[in-house]
Amino acid sequence: MARPYTEQQVLKKLDIPDFRHLTKEKVIAFATMVPKMNPEVAKKALEQFPNFASTSLDVLKEYRSVIQEAMEDDRESMRSCYDMYNRVMDSLEKMLDNDDLTFEQKTYILNQMQEVAAAVADKDSEKSRNRLKLIWVIGGVAAAIVAALASSLGGNIALKESNNIDDDNITDL
Repeated sequence: MARPYTEQQVLKKLDIPDFRHLTKEKVIAFATMVPKMNPEVAKKALEQFPNFASTSLDVLKEYRSVIQEAMEDDRESMRSCYDMYNRVMDSLEKMLDNDDLTFEQKTYILNQMQEVAAAVADKDSEKSRNRLKLIWVIGGVAAAIVAALASSLGGNIALKESNNIDDDNITDL
């Protein structure tokens, strides 16, 4: 395992002279570094940034609003895309009702309808992938902030102590 970050390393990575200069924009970067920090460094940093929890909540609220906006934009885009697909399908169906079409023409129209159906399926898959990406981003940000808060309360130390169970205790479990 790599050595924990020292105070100077953390400050350098955040490009700040001391932890009092930790800004809202740098909270996420700081939070992701906390699990890799020496516990004393994390505690010292959080002591100098007493409103870390409220700032973290503000950051999460901003992420939430950005994500909601992105989902609404995505919903609107999907709605117009599906409307377009429906218009194309309706047009193709009307063309297919024409009794004067040759077998080849009808086959071509049916192939076009299959392509539209495949495009709709692709769009649904894209929508699912985008949602999963958003969930991962939100989860990562939230996990980083929770880790930072937990370490400030001694969570990092408790985890290290629980990992040092000797072999005799393992057989008793």
